[in-house]
Amino acid sequence: MAVDFGNTTLKAALFENEELLEVRYSLSTTALKSWIKEIEKDATRFLKGIMISSVRKNEEVEFAFVEELQADLSSSSKLIIKSTSDKERVATKDKQISVVVLDENTPLPIRNEYKTPKTLGKDRLAAVIGAYFLNEEFAYKPTLVIDAGTCITYDFINLVQNEGIYEGGSISLGLQMRFKALNHFTANLPLFEPQETLPTPVGKTTEGAMQSGVQFGLMAEIKGIIDFYQKSGKEELNIVVCGGDAKLLKKWWREYTLRFTNDMYSYKEWTIEPNLVLIGLQRIFQFIKNNEDN
Repeated sequence: MAVDFGNTTLKAALFENEELLEVRYSLSTTALKSWIKEIEKDATRFLKGIMISSVRKNEEVEFAFVEELQADLSSSSKLIIKSTSDKERVATKDKQISVVVLDENTPLPIRNEYKTPKTLGKDRLAAVIGAYFLNEEFAYKPTLVIDAGTCITYDFINLVQNEGIYEGGSISLGLQMRFKALNHFTANLPLFEPQETLPTPVGKTTEGAMQSGVQFGLMAEIKGIIDFYQKSGKEELNIVVCGGDAKLLKKWWREYTLRFTNDMYSYKEWTIEPNLVLIGLQRIFQFIKNNEDN
């Protein structure tokens, strides 16, 4: 099972090897514990592990959850808290559940070249790993992940001598944050919602100018970043997008490249995968387990 403690929401997914069986969104910790207990009591299932990622400021949240879960499980079950400082193996026996909390010391299936790994958002790291190993078509190719949420993050995995290397990326203002910033930090600019379609670059009203600046400006930003990574590599760039605004940005991207550029067909089609972080967590857990088995 993969568990993602986001800034505002908690979601989890159940996997069998690499197959995604079920996802539950907007969970409370109580609901998540109840789901885990249901699985643990099901004689037809064998929950081997729980891989946890958290970006919450209070780092004790996930550890408190684990402690409460251990107290709530049946007496025959045992949580094995696996860290880099102990020699506990991933659980292989029935009624033993390994728990791994993703941190800067967790073994990864790629090389992390980020200079400050302790400050790297765990969701960013899990997302790029999820994208890099998303399917056979994506495996072992340069990949750019765009996470269009509260912030927009761009993260890049390169391929060097058949090894995936996380190079880093950039963090930018999210779509809604851009509109709110214009309203909040000025005296006279109102708060507007984005249009469903991409506006013209030349706004004829204050609303039109703001929507152009935010929406058209965001597309120009995305194109510049995609161009940078695409031109710096020798292989075609995979582009994987997740986050709440992913579908809207993909729609605008098609309009933007069609109407305002001459190279619409120079870019690979965006792949939208809403469960990218959860998939990445599963891939990390599977990597840890496979390394112990070999």
